[in-house]
Amino acid sequence: MALLEQWRSKRSWFLGGLFAFTGGALGLGALFPAMLPPAAQGTLAAPHENWEFPLRAKIMRTLDISPGIHFRELQRQLDAANGTLRHHLDVLISEKSVTTMSVNGRTCYYAGAPAQVEILEGMGITDDARAASMLPVGLSELQRAVVSRLTRNEIPHSQAALARELGRSRSAVHSAVGVLRTRGIVCEGELRLANHLRELRTSRIEYNWLDLRLELA
Repeated sequence: MALLEQWRSKRSWFLGGLFAFTGGALGLGALFPAMLPPAAQGTLAAPHENWEFPLRAKIMRTLDISPGIHFRELQRQLDAANGTLRHHLDVLISEKSVTTMSVNGRTCYYAGAPAQVEILEGMGITDDARAASMLPVGLSELQRAVVSRLTRNEIPHSQAALARELGRSRSAVHSAVGVLRTRGIVCEGELRLANHLRELRTSRIEYNWLDLRLELA
């Protein structure tokens, strides 16, 4: 009996120690989940917002309101370094987020495709080159002056009258108007802007073209 009691005593001590050790191990184990990252616990981490390239977001916002803006003007508005801006534009172009078109010898930038610009909706234009040509971008100084003048309600009686107002020669104004008509910016046969540009006053987007919206209001 003495041996049996001795064995029971040792067994109780052994089991107690085992339970204590196990409990301690479990207690430490309970601390591990708090020390592990969420993914290790089988749960989803909070979504990570990609703020790594805020300049790209600014580029897209600028192109939304200034479709067809050229590089130097985009650089001026964003106050971005030449190399930095070109790098981010190259990435956006490769991702097909930005489209470039050559207009009047200038490379113009668009958010998406030129044919998707809001004021061209419903016109059935699917060719991006034609769509780009119909927007008042990539203009020469005289072409800009003609377009700005035609935003007013009073239409010049003739190209000669327009030339006098602008202080330019009749031949220069005739050439500028001819280019604008070919591009679909000025109507054929009369000195007024094409209908899609006259609708800028009701556009859902405040385009930043030559301050046309302000002058048409």
